[in-house]
Amino acid sequence: MIPVRVFRFSRIPLALTCVAIVAVLLIASSGRADDGVRADDQTYRAAMADAVRNAANEFLPSVVTIEIIGAAAGGEGEVEQDAPTSGVIVDDDGYVVASSIVAGRPSAAILVVLPDRTRHAAKVVARDQHRDLVLLKIQTDKPLRAVTLPDKLDVQVGETTIAVGRYGADMSPMVSTGVLSAVERLEGIALQSDARVSAALYGGPLIDLHGNLLGVLIPAVAKGGAPDATSWYDSGIAFAVPADVVKQKLDRLKAGEEINRGLIGIVPKSDDAIKAGTELAAVRMRSPAEKNGLKAGDEIVAVAGRPVTRFQQIKQILGRYDAGETIKIEFKRGEKVDAVEIELVESIPPLQPQRLGVIASEASVQNSDADTADEQASSDEDTADEQVSSDDDTADEQSSSNGDTAGDDSDADDASGPQTDDGPEERIQLVVDAVVPGLPAEGALESGDVIVSVDGAEVTEVQALRRRMVSAEPDKPLKVVYQRDGKQAEVALTPATIAGDVVTDVPKAWTERSEKEWTISPLKLPDVGNTAAFVHPDDSEDLRQLGMLVLLLNPGDGTPEETLKSWPNLARDHGVVVVAVAPEADERWRPKEIDVVTRMAASVLKKLSIEESAVAVAAQGALAGGKAEAADSMVLAVAISASETFFGAAMSAQSRPPAVRLRENEADSSLQVLLPIKTEDDLPTWGTTLKKVGYPIVLGGDTDEATLLKWVRLLQMI
Repeated sequence: MIPVRVFRFSRIPLALTCVAIVAVLLIASSGRADDGVRADDQTYRAAMADAVRNAANEFLPSVVTIEIIGAAAGGEGEVEQDAPTSGVIVDDDGYVVASSIVAGRPSAAILVVLPDRTRHAAKVVARDQHRDLVLLKIQTDKPLRAVTLPDKLDVQVGETTIAVGRYGADMSPMVSTGVLSAVERLEGIALQSDARVSAALYGGPLIDLHGNLLGVLIPAVAKGGAPDATSWYDSGIAFAVPADVVKQKLDRLKAGEEINRGLIGIVPKSDDAIKAGTELAAVRMRSPAEKNGLKAGDEIVAVAGRPVTRFQQIKQILGRYDAGETIKIEFKRGEKVDAVEIELVESIPPLQPQRLGVIASEASVQNSDADTADEQASSDEDTADEQVSSDDDTADEQSSSNGDTAGDDSDADDASGPQTDDGPEERIQLVVDAVVPGLPAEGALESGDVIVSVDGAEVTEVQALRRRMVSAEPDKPLKVVYQRDGKQAEVALTPATIAGDVVTDVPKAWTERSEKEWTISPLKLPDVGNTAAFVHPDDSEDLRQLGMLVLLLNPGDGTPEETLKSWPNLARDHGVVVVAVAPEADERWRPKEIDVVTRMAASVLKKLSIEESAVAVAAQGALAGGKAEAADSMVLAVAISASETFFGAAMSAQSRPPAVRLRENEADSSLQVLLPIKTEDDLPTWGTTLKKVGYPIVLGGDTDEATLLKWVRLLQMI
């Protein structure tokens, strides 16, 4: 249900609203304000109030309220009336643009309330899923005043913005002001303002002081930024689809065409989109990228005619395109630059994450030590170049992955790695630390081997190889070139799927037990009410490749310290730090605590030597015989919403699915889910849904604490 509360800028006369908000505009005001006005503070305030009021009044006749009647609520079959949002009349023939939340759930009716307070039944004409917009149509004999949509938007970062909406039975005007803080946010689709907006303002216009329409407010969130589309309510962040883009898409929406984001299917090598470099770690199988010959190891040099040096730039450009549109991709392979025209698609087959069964790390070596490996990798790439169209070594990745902060072309990182002032340049190599028994790499690779390339693409980074394997095509052998004792060799390995029976065999080196006791210590964040504690080794211990399990407690389960009393020896023996977190309230977990759990995990990661990809969140319902409770649902909410922190989630198969926006599993932050079941016949309905969007389901069987901890530490396996 859309959250509604009394907020500082609503349900008061518009003139008073304008005066109340002027004080905060003295510094963050439009660059167009006359400098002479600033000299007289009182005069300036009055002038700004008049400007805001006049601009808002110009648009209010085109602003409507959207009411949703009889929306389904949760899984118990009840219905309720959602709180109203706003909309904008874009055509005097009865067309209204609103935010996607008005059509997010089945409902008995959608009503458009005009400024004269008359209600009119609306039908959904079409949705723009890419930009979180919906086009509604009403039938009325009343004259309607439509906004003018510009052909081209002219905006300046720093100028004053005004969010306009209506609220309540009396259609009270709502106004919130701020400055335009960024453009091309949310991977190229939105303007950003620091105006404080509520869900009731979504669908309303964002305008400037001169009465120009800038965009339509949407309830969008960045990747991993919130559990649902309204969670940035009144947070000082507002997003709006540019008005010229709305105009460009309007005819398609009027024709009933659904608009979806265009996907290409490329996977970046780097886990930092801002970092210099555009090399691909993989491409999605059966994706447009694969069909047009792009391969792992290719370097993207331009997109739609615009040069790119960072992956963030690629995402910013691609993010503007819809499914069905064609884009030109220029890429470098070896010393040759080529180009392809690629038609983007609405969907790509989901991930089926694979693995070789190795624990690996990066090691820095001098160039002279790496020459042999480099020459061999180069040779492999040259051979593969001759088979661009026939090579099938592609893999999966949602092109929507990664964050939404634009990069700068300047100050590019030195791609060749660190270099000393008076010594040879250093390079990074990928070293096998251990091989997991029973998986494809056993008997083929050994501890100390250096992995040089996979199917002709050089690999030097752990995360790049992980993405390659998560995106790998099932049952397809991969040619792995490696170096052992200074000599090159190669082996064909067919990866194994992550889904299926849980792996409980660990590398031999991990079976060596430490005799030192592990400690239970309290864990506290200064600004939250949740209590927490963690089991950990002494800080002086040099333990590497540890895992971390964040255990969410049920309301009323006791203190975290009490819960952890039985865990120290288990945690030590299996090399997994265990963090127990209790809910703030005695009766339930709340959505806002998703951020608290994530921050607790981040706090422990900073304290200890923990492998960042071996971090999981779980509830005690994940253990055999456990029952589904509130913590189990919270586990899934945390894991999906904070996918860049948690790579595993374990809970009861009887858990009730949480009300979070389900995202497709992604190669750069692939999540696996462990359930205490023995066969896929025992999968819950929501488990089948997770599989369909690329989340591997691990069958834990009679999961006990030891099995759970082994699984957590093995999350780092590639």
